Amino acid sequence: MSQIIGFFPLLNSVQKYISENYAASLSDKDKYGQLRTYIDKYLYDHDYMVEGMSFKQLSDKLYCEMAEYSILTKYLGREDIEEININGWDDIAITYTDGHIEKTTEYFYSPQHAIDIVKRLLHHSGMIIDNATPMAQGHLPGNTRITALKEPIVDDDRGISVSIRLLHPSRVTKDEIVKGNNATQKMIDFLCMCLRYGVSFVVAGATSSGKTTLLNALLSTIPDNKRIFSIESGSRELSLVRRNDDVITNNVVHTLSRPSDNEAYDITQEDLVVASLRFNPDIVVVGEMRDTEAYSAVEASLTGHTVVSTIHASAADAAHMRLALLCQKRFPINFKTSLMQAGQAFPLVVYAHKLEDNSRKIMDISECVVTPSGEREYRTLFRYNITNNTMQGDNYIIEGHFEQPEIMSDNLKHKLMQFGVPQSELKKFLQKGADYV
Repeated sequence: MSQIIGFFPLLNSVQKYISENYAASLSDKDKYGQLRTYIDKYLYDHDYMVEGMSFKQLSDKLYCEMAEYSILTKYLGREDIEEININGWDDIAITYTDGHIEKTTEYFYSPQHAIDIVKRLLHHSGMIIDNATPMAQGHLPGNTRITALKEPIVDDDRGISVSIRLLHPSRVTKDEIVKGNNATQKMIDFLCMCLRYGVSFVVAGATSSGKTTLLNALLSTIPDNKRIFSIESGSRELSLVRRNDDVITNNVVHTLSRPSDNEAYDITQEDLVVASLRFNPDIVVVGEMRDTEAYSAVEASLTGHTVVSTIHASAADAAHMRLALLCQKRFPINFKTSLMQAGQAFPLVVYAHKLEDNSRKIMDISECVVTPSGEREYRTLFRYNITNNTMQGDNYIIEGHFEQPEIMSDNLKHKLMQFGVPQSELKKFLQKGADYV
C-alpha cells in the first residue's frame, strides 16, 4: 500500500537521495532526462504518494522543483504575460500584457525556497545573489530580464523580492495603435513622416507605458532600402527584420551591449553608438538612453544622423532635462549648453503614458524650438485631453479626446522640406485638427 507523505518532505528526501547517488543529474542539463528516471525510480521503490496528486503529476512537480523553476516555470515564456513580481516568498503578482494584474494562488514554501529558485534563474547569466551581494540583475534566454533583491535589503521574513520582465519583440502595428485609440492616424503619420525624412526624436515615458511598442511600430514603416542600426542593452525588444519567403527584404543591423567581468572588455551602448556611425546608417535606434550613450546619441544627431530612442522621463522639458543630465556624465560642460544641445538634437519628444484603466496613450507630441539666444520654446503639436476620470467599483472610467493645439514651427517645416518631404504630404499637418477631416 502506498505511503502518503507531504510534498516538501518528499522533495527533501528525493533531493538528498539523488545528490548522494546521481549528483551529476542535478547540475548537468544534458542529464536532466536521466533525472526524471531517478525520480520515478525513487517513487516506485519507496511507494510514496502525495494526496490529491497522480504519480505523473507528482513526478512532474518534483522534476520542476529540481531542474526547472518551481511555481514560476508555467509563467516563464508565456506570450500573454508582461511581468512576474515576487513581492515576498508568499506573495507573487502576475502582470498580463492587457494590463491586468492577478495574484497567484501558489507561492514558495519558505523564504529560502524562493531564494534558491531565484539563484537558479540568475545562474543563466552568471550572476550570484548572496549576503555579500544582495542585489543582482540577470537575464534568461528568450528576452527575460531579472532584477532581484534579498535580505538584508528586504525584510528577513520576506526573503527576496524580484521583478521578472518578459520582453516580447513587439508585433503591434501602427494600424493597431490607431485602432486601439492609443493615437490618431494623423499623429502616427506625422511621426512616420518625421522618421523617414530625418527628424530625430525621443519617446519618453515610464516603464510599461508603450514606448518600445510605439517605436517598433513606427520603424516597421521604414522603406526596405534604408539601413537601420539598432542598439539595445542586454535583451532584444525591437524586432525589425522583415522576411518574404524566408528571404530578408530590408536592411537592419541588430546589436546588443554586453557586460564583462572585466570592465575594460565591456561592450556598452555608447561603444555601439560610436560603431554604428561606421555602418553608414540611415537611422540609428538606441533602445533606451540611460547612461553616457546619451552624449554619443546627441552628438550623432547634431552631426546629421537620424537618431531615435526612448528615455525614462515625463513630457518634453523633463525629457530634455534628463538627456542633458546623462550627457553631463560624459562631458560636464555648462548645463544650459547641454540643455540647448539636447533640444537641438531631439527636436521632437513623444510622451507615452499608461493610464489608470491600463490603456496606453500618446499623451502629447511636442516640438522644441531653440531660439538664437539658446532658449528652448515648446509647441504642443498633439495632445490627449482627459475630460473624465472616475471609478465605478474597482474599474476606472477615463474619457478624453486627441487635439492639435499648435502646428509645427517654420524651422521644422523647412527641415522636412530640405530632406525631401512632398508638399502635398507636408500640408496635411499644417492645418489644426487631431485627425484628418
